[in-house]
Amino acid sequence: MRLFLSGGGSEKKSIILDKKFARELDKSKSLLYIPIAIDKAKHSYPECFKWISSIFNPLGVNSIVLWTEQDLERRKEIDLKKFSGIYIGGGNTYYLLKELKNSGFLENLKKLIEMDFPVYGGSAGAIILGKDIRTSSDENEVNLKDFSGLDLVRGYSIFCHYDKETKWAREFLKEEKLKTIALPEDCGLFVTDDKIEVIGAGSAYLPDKKTTLKPGQVI
Repeated sequence: MRLFLSGGGSEKKSIILDKKFARELDKSKSLLYIPIAIDKAKHSYPECFKWISSIFNPLGVNSIVLWTEQDLERRKEIDLKKFSGIYIGGGNTYYLLKELKNSGFLENLKKLIEMDFPVYGGSAGAIILGKDIRTSSDENEVNLKDFSGLDLVRGYSIFCHYDKETKWAREFLKEEKLKTIALPEDCGLFVTDDKIEVIGAGSAYLPDKKTTLKPGQVI
């Protein structure tokens, strides 16, 4: 298992994690980009593609393929094996999880992850890889009933865009009983079968243990 979970910051804040992800990819194959969670009233898919290309082209990832909701419904597991890795972008976490489940893509994704396929989740894309997506502050506009993520981070749920000065974040992490890793925007995680390593400039926070983990430390 090779998972890359980003706290959801800009490309400048996630550059250390982005570089590590790019090093794990087979550059002879294309990177699959899934931006379906994005607010399409604000950002079109062509804009998303331009953004992802501006990040990974300079890192040697020159071939990127974007899949929309329609692609997820049509494609099968065998179609995924031609890629070097998958990048799942941010946006509305509830919409993202519902679409991935309804299309059948979520099960195929889990199979690939179990085969050591590199997968990057940014913000909402990271949250769905944890145990429970109710760590998200997004509106549940799609009326999702099952909040279970893929649960691939040793029972932890993922809280992105963490800022200890934000009242909502403080209250949520104090009151919510979910076992959680809180990630600020300049922090990410590299998750393997053996460890969860903090990557980036910022530090991760474990609210249940009231512990801060600096870059390079392992959970």
